[in-house]
Amino acid sequence: MNPKLISILILFIVVSCSNKERFPAKQSERITYDSTSVTDLNSSNYGQFNQLFTFVKQYNDKDPAFSLKAFEEAYSQFLTTHSGNIKSAVGLPIWIEISGLLLELTGEEKYAQQLEELSKTDSLSEYIKPFVLTKRVDHIYVNLFEPVEINYNHTLGGEVNFRQETSYPKSGSVRLHFGMTEKRYIELYIRIPEWAEGTTVVVKKVKYFTQPGSYCVIAKKWKEGDLVEIELPIKNYPKNQL
Repeated sequence: MNPKLISILILFIVVSCSNKERFPAKQSERITYDSTSVTDLNSSNYGQFNQLFTFVKQYNDKDPAFSLKAFEEAYSQFLTTHSGNIKSAVGLPIWIEISGLLLELTGEEKYAQQLEELSKTDSLSEYIKPFVLTKRVDHIYVNLFEPVEINYNHTLGGEVNFRQETSYPKSGSVRLHFGMTEKRYIELYIRIPEWAEGTTVVVKKVKYFTQPGSYCVIAKKWKEGDLVEIELPIKNYPKNQL
């Protein structure tokens, strides 16, 4: 093989690997709704969220300066110094976008927890709605417990309907309903809040393992009428989130 061609090939591989590290694939992605986007704010000044929002812009623009590790570290440091006054800050949709992107990139429960703490504020509901359920190809992530319904076509064919029924946090009962034209394999990821020790997740009398601060995973073939029954110990629900 031509030495010059080999050099170009090596350079391409190195650059490709570097880009994969710099711009990791999302673990799951928000589901698009006709809802308010943070970009509708049309502002370049996001107050105390300015530094963190820079990471969002870098990721969206595929800026070589982007670093997921630096993003997570800056986010953690921000929480340490501002956790007591985030809810009263101006520009909370920006915080939702920041936390939502980290949820998509990492799949970690702690970022969904930040969204949940704002989810009961009526003026923010439209910004949070795209993150209630996220999806990776055919697989569904239940990040927040709110009534919602989605429909999509499975990659192997056939329509899938998925509906979440709940009055959370008034009740700890959550019901996930499947409707589908064909029996299909889907991985379901159910968020177990860090405070929810003792949560039960049951499908057809089979109880699945739950770990607070993580996701309960159910990987199986689903069919029309399948039901997931979730019971969260709502008596332990943090009072500061009500």
